[in-house]
Amino acid sequence: MATRYDEKGKFFTDKISKEQVPVIIQTTYGRIEGFIYVMAGARLKDEINNAEQFIAVTNAKIYNMKDECTYLTHFVSVNRDHIVWLLPQAEIQEVLGCKGGED
Repeated sequence: MATRYDEKGKFFTDKISKEQVPVIIQTTYGRIEGFIYVMAGARLKDEINNAEQFIAVTNAKIYNMKDECTYLTHFVSVNRDHIVWLLPQAEIQEVLGCKGGED
């Protein structure tokens, strides 16, 4: 991998640094748990909004509408049009403490 520097000292490489983000994706057909990769320092929302039509998910568990795990795969490409919601797994602690319907 070659590293280049400009006159201001900024460096450029052929490799793009990405961070692995564990997510849960609810689709119109079921649920997917796996990892999405985002540019280092970027927000997940921006990465999803700027992504191509299909989003790569790695180490995926795919569940049907009956909440049965039907597939395990190292890679699946998800059509953005079929995503209902997407939740970073790091946010789940807040969700688990939620009390539905109580004030």
